[in-house]
Amino acid sequence: MSKTERRTLDQQRASFAWQSAVAGCDKAGDEYRRAAKSSPALVMSSGLMPTLAYLYAKDGAHRRLCDDLCRWLRSGHGEALGIAASDAGFAEIMNALHGCRSEDYLRATDEILELLKWLRQYADAVAHAGATA
Repeated sequence: MSKTERRTLDQQRASFAWQSAVAGCDKAGDEYRRAAKSSPALVMSSGLMPTLAYLYAKDGAHRRLCDDLCRWLRSGHGEALGIAASDAGFAEIMNALHGCRSEDYLRATDEILELLKWLRQYADAVAHAGATA
């Protein structure tokens, strides 16, 4: 059993979120932090697909956040959606979400909300501390 296999899903989320927050804040600064902090409410009010579309349509920090969320889904956490881990881009993920069962769409939404819990806290900490680890 590898080290990655022994980590809980929450630990995997935390690690991914930390790396994403550091890179996002390093490249886009406070704008990435604001996008990460506002995204859970947007997912809750508008849904996962409209939120991804909104983030993707914008440049800079919003697009970077969309890319991070899509990367999380294609890194094995979107298996139920039939997303190919290595080559799925934004369009492929949106097509998979359009065509999936309701239960799988809800599971993907829940997974993104769980990831955003970590990401919004880490982005806030990174932006305030100026950390670049």
